[in-house]
Amino acid sequence: MKHRKTTIKHNAELSGSLQSGDGEDPRYDVRSSFSSSNKFDRKAAQLCSQIRRALEFIIPEVLQDSDWDAVVLDVRPAPNTGHLLVLLQAIEDLDGDRCQQLEAAVFRRVGQIRTAVAGSIQRRKVPTLTFRVVPS
Repeated sequence: MKHRKTTIKHNAELSGSLQSGDGEDPRYDVRSSFSSSNKFDRKAAQLCSQIRRALEFIIPEVLQDSDWDAVVLDVRPAPNTGHLLVLLQAIEDLDGDRCQQLEAAVFRRVGQIRTAVAGSIQRRKVPTLTFRVVPS
């Protein structure tokens, strides 16, 4: 049995007038994509603020045995909610080399931080966290 190919002539019989995009697959329509970069994603923002609140308590606790003290400035999706960028700032003024040392100290404890975040958020999979230290 041969499949009948839908033609524009057949579409014209079904509707009064043809519009742009008639006969095209809506899955490939760029105008209706849900991953639009200019669209505000409420759930992503909600997850980022939830993780930020958790990290505000976790980071000082994890760093208490070292010489470092840092605060969480921001948590944002990078590029989506499966991977988050955490911006930290040291309490005291640091130069570029000391910022890298603080970043390395946090990186050594990233497993401990991620485990603590997993216990405080309501999500099955914990996003991967990347830490960047912003100079003050």
